[in-house]
Amino acid sequence: MSKRSKDGTPVPASCLRPVCVLRAVGFAEYDSILDTRKFSLRPNGLESKYFGMNFNETLDFANKVFNIHVVAIVEAKVEREVLNQIGDFTKVDITVFKSGTVEIHKEHLERFNRAVSKIKHVY
Repeated sequence: MSKRSKDGTPVPASCLRPVCVLRAVGFAEYDSILDTRKFSLRPNGLESKYFGMNFNETLDFANKVFNIHVVAIVEAKVEREVLNQIGDFTKVDITVFKSGTVEIHKEHLERFNRAVSKIKHVY
């Protein structure tokens, strides 16, 4: 049986495929992600999480001089429909992230974490 939207129309298969998003992280965040299998906010830190949409662009960002704390890149496989509903796709740092970024605001982070089917260390 095919999945249906709220109004009853069939959801195209391409919308059901998960999206892979990437995040360059420091040691403490990496350790936290491995321990909890979730993304979380740091006390006194930003009130959102930013993810790249392209591995090479995320790696380029991680290698910038101001990112000396970055020790890894993690990939999260997220339900496309949920990401489209809660993600903020406002363009940021377009000189690096030509494929775009997605920002998950604090109030949506728990839903984002529930929509993540897999997290893996990719670099």
